[in-house]
Amino acid sequence: MAKTDIKSIVPSRNVNITGKYVARNPVKYIGDITKIIYRSSWERKFCVFCDSSQKVLKWSSEPFAIQYISPIDKRVHEYFVDFYIKIEQSNGVVEEYLVEVKPKAQLLKPLPPKKNTHKMLMVYNEQLKTFIINTAKFAAAKMHAAKRGCKFLVVTEDFLFNQ
Repeated sequence: MAKTDIKSIVPSRNVNITGKYVARNPVKYIGDITKIIYRSSWERKFCVFCDSSQKVLKWSSEPFAIQYISPIDKRVHEYFVDFYIKIEQSNGVVEEYLVEVKPKAQLLKPLPPKKNTHKMLMVYNEQLKTFIINTAKFAAAKMHAAKRGCKFLVVTEDFLFNQ
C-alpha cells in the first residue's frame, strides 16, 4: 500500500474546488473508481486519508442520497453524504460511518451581527440558513446511519489538519 503523509497536503484557500480523486489503493474503494469526486480541498484531503490509512478498510464518496425535509421551504430534498467508510479500530472492532466534511463554524449557530448593516445582516442570514439546513441534513443522516447499523460523523478541520 502506498503511503501518503496527510500532513503534507496543503489545503487550498479556495475550499470550493472540485475534482476527481485518483486512488492509489483502488481495492479499498467501493464503486466506480473513475468517479471518486471531491467538492473541496478538505474533501480531497479526506480522500487521501481514506485511501492511505491502514485503518480504513473500505470507503466511497457520495455513496447515496438521503432524503430530508428542509425547514426553510418545507419540501423534501436529497442530500448526498460526503463519504462512507469502514474502519478497523485499534482494538480490532470494525465500525462503519457515514461522514460529512464541514468547517466547524457551520456546526455552530451563528451569532447575530454586532452592527445591523445590510451586508452584515445578509451574511448572518446566509450563515443561519446554512446552519438550519445542515441541522436537518445531519438529523436525516443520523437516522439513515442508524437504520444501516452504522454511525454518522462530521469531520472538521480539527481532524483534517491535526493528523
